[in-house]
Amino acid sequence: QFHGGHHVFADSANSGPRMTALITEFIPYLEETYNLGGAASHRYLAGHSSGGWSAMWLQVKNPDFFAGAWPLAPDPIDFHYFQTLDMYAQNANMYVDEEGNQRPLARRGTTPYIFTEGFVAMDDVIKDGGQIGSFEYVFSPRGDDGRPVKVFNRETGAVIPEVMEHWKQYDIRRHLESNWEELSPKLAGKLNIIAGEFDTFYLEDAVIALQEFFADKNFDASVQVIEGGDHGTVMRPSTI
Repeated sequence: QFHGGHHVFADSANSGPRMTALITEFIPYLEETYNLGGAASHRYLAGHSSGGWSAMWLQVKNPDFFAGAWPLAPDPIDFHYFQTLDMYAQNANMYVDEEGNQRPLARRGTTPYIFTEGFVAMDDVIKDGGQIGSFEYVFSPRGDDGRPVKVFNRETGAVIPEVMEHWKQYDIRRHLESNWEELSPKLAGKLNIIAGEFDTFYLEDAVIALQEFFADKNFDASVQVIEGGDHGTVMRPSTI
């Protein structure tokens, strides 16, 4: 089996049952071996960036198993805001926006300095373990060649809707909305999300959209957007 980078503790066609193994095997083993309590009240999650996505995913998918999560600058938790791209939009394109301008992937302050097309080219040279590839290892189905199916055309940047259908199950915001009546009482008071206003990788918009959703629902969650902050700001103790 190929190894495609961060598996973000999600069960997937390419990376295997990572979440299931964590919940049913590894954590019970640790708790029994080291007398860690063995109850949800003793289990908390925290992570930054891809680890922030993991913390959010594990809490939302296992609302009774963990007592709280602190996702810091999480990878896209809403695929309507996949950095600067709405993955669900008609004619969605990873490389260029609606006006044909190069789509940025990273910035310093408000100034873009890495663009998606060039980054993807580098990522594909790495082949296994790069950031874009790791998304596909987790979110995409497995192809006939045993590798994850690409979610966008590498030549044109065009997103492939059929592959996005498989990605939908990993859209955290979508999962929350689809199961809100069941999940909201179990997750109340457990979600504590922090992002920077100018996240280096444009990750704040998905967090802000979720903050607005929680406010509309009058839901008990803590969502902080640090004024002037970037991707690393959330890791500084003075801001938390």
